[in-house]
Amino acid sequence: MKPFHFSSRGTKFLIFAQSPALGFAPELVRLRARPGTISAGPRDSSIHVIDARRKFPYRRDRDATFRAQPPYPARAPRFPGARPRRGHFDHLSPGTPAFDAAATFAVVRLVLEIWEHHLGRPIPWHFRKTFGPSLEVIPLVSSDNAWSGDGYLEFGYPFYPDAEERKTPFCLNFEVVAHETGHLILKSLIGTMPDDEKSLMHRAHEEAGADLVALLSALHLDSVLNLALERTRGKLFSINPISSVGEWGRTSFDRLRELFNDSTMSWARNSRTMDKYRLARPFEGAAFDAFVEIYEARLVALRAIPRALAMQSRHAHRAVIPALRRRFDAWYTRHPDAFRHALVDARDDFTHLLARTWEITRRDGVTFAGVVANMLGADRSLFRGRYARILRRSFEARGIVPAS
Repeated sequence: MKPFHFSSRGTKFLIFAQSPALGFAPELVRLRARPGTISAGPRDSSIHVIDARRKFPYRRDRDATFRAQPPYPARAPRFPGARPRRGHFDHLSPGTPAFDAAATFAVVRLVLEIWEHHLGRPIPWHFRKTFGPSLEVIPLVSSDNAWSGDGYLEFGYPFYPDAEERKTPFCLNFEVVAHETGHLILKSLIGTMPDDEKSLMHRAHEEAGADLVALLSALHLDSVLNLALERTRGKLFSINPISSVGEWGRTSFDRLRELFNDSTMSWARNSRTMDKYRLARPFEGAAFDAFVEIYEARLVALRAIPRALAMQSRHAHRAVIPALRRRFDAWYTRHPDAFRHALVDARDDFTHLLARTWEITRRDGVTFAGVVANMLGADRSLFRGRYARILRRSFEARGIVPAS
């Protein structure tokens, strides 16, 4: 399959590749839509933004019970929709409701375009028969969370109601918007069921999958890909900009998700508290390990690093990490283009692999073992089993053995 490329003639938007709280500036993206085909809101045939005023989320923060159901009432208060200029939305200024609306629309649409490209087909929303064919997106609600549900996405603020935090809403964090969009993509591919019928492992897999959608979608932005390589000097088995999904702050306790982890199924099952986020850690940690191993295998094939360095880098002991970093830095300095090429190849192969895995996974009885078995099947059909050894090693190290 050909790599995903942004449209050269599509509709222009400005987005933040990562949170402005981390010092990121807005950057230009072009969506695969002819200028003039996305109307004020923004709105197209599958996504519409409603910039609601003083709205609380449909679900309550304290217990996630519904206080109301979408759609947002037609006469309820709202800001005017973001309006295009000559068919584009890149004239809007950050810090305005119109910019927030347009940027949120653009990220949802871009994530959908990326995964449709890797699937080779459109992804119709799973809720289309009950809530209609268009997704309602509300950029700002009075909440300390971001929400994904049947027919809607809505975004609050970190540490709401702290007034200072309102300067950096979740809707301007690419990875948060991509994560919530990922929930809907997973439901559309795998299928869904009422909340009271979902097992804890089904919920945990969806959380892990949404994190992986966010990671791989962000890596389609050159700014994120280049930042990851420059910060790590190519050593991705580390805490870094792509392993910390949804990161807002610069210190460890500010991170929302950490894909580079040592969590195992035994650790999760023996924890004092068990929830979907804790149970997701072994699965997403194994998936991240597999992704980085695929990247390092590409580096070895390109002769950008020696095989011995790749073998030593995986979850290395703390005492040898400084030496490994120096060695990666030396090789990255010699072959920066090869490192970038390897990461792009790994990103595309792993995105394609996960898309196919979820397409053949059924909603009934979603288990980690079953999903990994499907992943191995997808690897056979797409890559003739090229990554089977890496996948088995990564997941079995976490206590996840593929179903037979």
